[in-house]
Amino acid sequence: MKEEIRQLIKKAQSGDTGAFHDLVKLHDERVMILAYQLTHNEQDAEDLYQEVFIKAYKNIHNFRFESQFYTWLYRITVNTSYNFKRKQARLKLYESENEDSSGYLDWIVDSSNNNKSSKEIMNAVKSAMTILPQKQRTVFILKHLENLKIKDIAKIIDISEGTVKRYLFRAMEKLRVELKEYRYA
Repeated sequence: MKEEIRQLIKKAQSGDTGAFHDLVKLHDERVMILAYQLTHNEQDAEDLYQEVFIKAYKNIHNFRFESQFYTWLYRITVNTSYNFKRKQARLKLYESENEDSSGYLDWIVDSSNNNKSSKEIMNAVKSAMTILPQKQRTVFILKHLENLKIKDIAKIIDISEGTVKRYLFRAMEKLRVELKEYRYA
C-alpha cells in the first residue's frame, strides 16, 4: 500500500473528514463502475455508490491495513450490492433475472465506434452475462472487467481462491455456450 494512502487512512481514522474525502476521490470512479456493473442500472448504482461510501466512512476505524484499501472498499461494494438486491427482491422492486441490461457494458465500447458487429457482440455479451448466477457474474466482472487478481477477488467476496477459479471456469463455460456463434467473429 502506498504511504500516501496509508497516511490518509490513518488521518480518516482519527476523524479527519478531508482525508476521507481524498480517499473517496482516489477510488470513487472504480467503485461507481463496479456498482454499475453489479446493478445494471445507473440510478441504482448511484444509490449503491453512496451507501458504500457511507459504510466506509462509518467503518474506517475497522480498517486494519491487512489488505489494500481498494480491496476493502470493493468488498463493501459487493456485499452492499448483495444486500441491495435482496432488499429489492423483498420489496418486489427488483425485476427478474431477465431484466433489460441495456447500457450494462457500454462503458467498455468506444462510443465513437460505429462498427455494427462490435455493438452486436457487446449486446450478445450483455445478454449472455444475465444467465450467470450472481456470484459467478460478480467474480467474472471483478476478474475480466476490473482486472483484479484472484487473491483479491477471494478477499473481496470472502471465498477461497479455488472457489474463485471454479466460479470463473463455470462462468466461462456458460458464456462459451451462449456466445458460440460469435467465437470467431
